[in-house]
Amino acid sequence: MKIFENQIELKIRAFFFNAKTDYLPYYKNFSFMIDTTEDILLKDILPMIKEQNPDFSYPEKELIFRVNNLVVTGYEKLSTVIDRLGVELTIDPVLKYRSDNGLIINNHDFMHQFRRILGHYASKEDLEFYLRLYPVHYASETFNYNKEYIGDAILILANKMISDGNPNYIEILDAINDEFDGISCCEYENNLFKDVDYSKDIDNLKAMIPNKKKISIIDSLINKISARKEQRSYDVDLFQPQNIALYVGDKSSAKLIEEIKELVESSGSTFIEFDMATKKAGQSIIDTNPKIAYKKAGKMLLEAFDNGATVLAFAKDKDLEFFSSIHDEVESAVGRDINLNIVSLSKLKELTQAVEA
Repeated sequence: MKIFENQIELKIRAFFFNAKTDYLPYYKNFSFMIDTTEDILLKDILPMIKEQNPDFSYPEKELIFRVNNLVVTGYEKLSTVIDRLGVELTIDPVLKYRSDNGLIINNHDFMHQFRRILGHYASKEDLEFYLRLYPVHYASETFNYNKEYIGDAILILANKMISDGNPNYIEILDAINDEFDGISCCEYENNLFKDVDYSKDIDNLKAMIPNKKKISIIDSLINKISARKEQRSYDVDLFQPQNIALYVGDKSSAKLIEEIKELVESSGSTFIEFDMATKKAGQSIIDTNPKIAYKKAGKMLLEAFDNGATVLAFAKDKDLEFFSSIHDEVESAVGRDINLNIVSLSKLKELTQAVEA
């Protein structure tokens, strides 16, 4: 909201936690008038917060943190962040569970993973490349489900080393292929503020890993779909107002989400928005790491459900089939019943059109 010409009011919700004195983290709210004509960096906001509350802490070096859940460096232009995320910003450590004091984290794992996994086979150039991936490491989506995961940065480095012709490629593949914490856990998402995508690097590396399973778990799950459809009934009556959410599974479908939101609201129902609507939810790792796949699927379904959705529509039919086939396993994994009616997007459109007619 503009107060004066060339000025905006910036509202900050900042994370506080001191491992020596606090049992749980907490947040405090701050407000600043920002002159849009000045070339302000994101890091310049941090001392302004500290001036108002000396308990706020941040690192002087290796300054990365999260703004509205996207990993940023302190050198992003504040104007660029505001243009994309707005004037209400939540500031968190890059990984909350690694916070020692505010935005200061225990980052020993970053170099530990390098030395333990790839250091024996890496050149000085490889190390320099890895150090530039510091934000990528802590942006790894999989840390939300497995704190012992080796990190996306190690996988990206491994792909580079093999692509560069490193003679130890067999040892490298073996090193990143830990059954519990390695590449089998990885379902890559770009959680950086910058538009950088390493999905091709991860996919390329996954293609090199030998498939030791004769029958894919995903195949056995898909074979259950028909039986599950007969056991489960999803009766959706839009002649009664519903709370409807849409799962699209990627970040490129903003236009579709807005289109369906308008369609739902025009039919008299309420459209429910939730963060994981645009994130992967276990589809690509169900055959390599079903335990994490069920956790991710459960988090997505519960987020829609806990935000009030009674109906969850799927933009892709293959996602509808996938979640129908694993519903029982997901409920068992999260320890909760998830009583959502699920439908395809085409079925939702058909129902809303019938209501409007």
